[in-house]
Amino acid sequence: MSDRLKGISAFVEAVEAGSFALAAERMRLTRSAVGKSIARLEQRLGVRLF
Repeated sequence: MSDRLKGISAFVEAVEAGSFALAAERMRLTRSAVGKSIARLEQRLGVRLF
């Protein structure tokens, strides 16, 4: 996967789950890890996703 799109799975899971906390639980990650992954994705893409 392109480095530019790394973190897209966390973003999709958060959208489907409706929260970072539930996405983190489903992905077996911490809420912080999900949030940071999405923040880095936003930075690489140059857009605000949430």
